[in-house]
Order: sequence, then C-alpha cells, then structure tokens
Amino acid sequence: MAGRPFVAAVVLALASFSGSALAQDASLRAPPPVPGLPHPRPPRTIAVSGEGKVSVAPDSASFNVGVESSAKTVGAATAEATARMKAVLDAVARAGVAAKDVRTVRYDVSIDRPWKDGKQQPIAGYRVSTAADVRVRELAKLGTILEAVTAAGSNQLNALRMEKLDPKPQQLEALALAYAAAREKAKAIAIAAGTELGEFVVVSEQGVSPRPMMMASMMAKSMAADAAPVPVAEGELEFGARVEVVFAVK
Repeated sequence: MAGRPFVAAVVLALASFSGSALAQDASLRAPPPVPGLPHPRPPRTIAVSGEGKVSVAPDSASFNVGVESSAKTVGAATAEATARMKAVLDAVARAGVAAKDVRTVRYDVSIDRPWKDGKQQPIAGYRVSTAADVRVRELAKLGTILEAVTAAGSNQLNALRMEKLDPKPQQLEALALAYAAAREKAKAIAIAAGTELGEFVVVSEQGVSPRPMMMASMMAKSMAADAAPVPVAEGELEFGARVEVVFAVK
C-alpha cells in the first residue's frame, strides 16, 4: 500500500504534462476561419492586347525558275531538261547571282500515259521538270535577271517574292509599337474607371509576322532575248506584331 501514493503521483504528473503539451500545440495552430468575414481581394489588373505594323521597301527578291521537257524516251526528256536548265543557271550566274543564292528544289520524272474512252492508253512519252530557287540581293538587277532566264530557255517562272535581307529591325519596331498601343488602351480604360494605371505585370508576345504582305508585281513584255528588261514594281513589305499585356492598377 505504501507504493500506491507514489504511482498516483506519477499518473497525475504525466496527465498534467500531456494536458500542457496539448494546450501548447493548440495555441500554435492557426484559428479556424470565421464565417461572414470577407476574403482578401485579389490585386486589380487590366489585361489588354496591342498591335503594331511597320512598312518598309524591300531590298532583295527571290523567285522560282525551272524547265519542263517532254520526249518519247526518258533519256531524251532528261537530256533536254538538263541542257535547258544548265543554260538557265548559266544565265543566272552571268547576271551576277552568287552560287550560294541558287538552290535546286525540284527534279521530277513522270510518264505521259493518256486516257481514251475510259481506258489508259500505252505510254506516249516522258516528262521531266526541274526547278531552282534564286535569291537576288541587288534588286536593281531583278528585271534583267528575269528576262535572262526566260531568254535562256526557262518555261516555268513563278513565286516571285520581294524580301528584306535583315528584317530584325522592323520586327523589333513592330513589337515596340504593339506594346505602346496596348499601354495606351490600358491607360484609357483606367481613366474611364476612375483609377490610375500602374506598371506592367505580364507581357506576352503573340507573334511577329514578317509577312511579306507582298505588294509587288511584275510583267514580262516579251520572252525574246532582245526585249527590254522585265519591269518590276517593288512596292512595300509590312511587318506586324501583336502582344498581350497585364497592367497593375494603383
């Protein structure tokens, strides 16, 4: 019996310690939310988009030039196409176009097999076509080069595009104009709402288009070797950009 008071004292001490620890742990926990109190408001922002466009004169051009030949045998068609295309490429080189600016992009061989009364007839011949992309870095020579390739034997000339050799300055300028337009719109919205526009929070580029929205055209007066150079209207290129911006509101 003498040991029971000691055991009881130990039990009481442990209970007291446990209760103190639980009370301390409860004091460290954040209090539960009180129903009815408003939640914190998110920061006020204005989200807008802006577009910018820059027009500039081209300083170069590119086009696709080729030949197409037909013959009874594939060997004859190939030989004719090869000879004519060599003459065309030689004319391009003589006009001052560097080898790095000429690239073969097509060489096709097809069978000419006509249909009659719903039935396919025997092979009548073969067709060979070949083409190259040409870049002209001196725009003043473009008309002369176009005339030279047709005079040399090209019967396929298309995909004429006016270009800018280094479009980066125009692309960056279009981006700057797009941001300025977006800020102007956001400022107008802030004034209308009776507040003041703050700094930007997020800027997102939606695209920069060096679309050569080509405004150039060309017309050949004659395919004869002694004709005047092809007249070329250079026109302008348009570079566009679009951004989306989120501004803070003070």
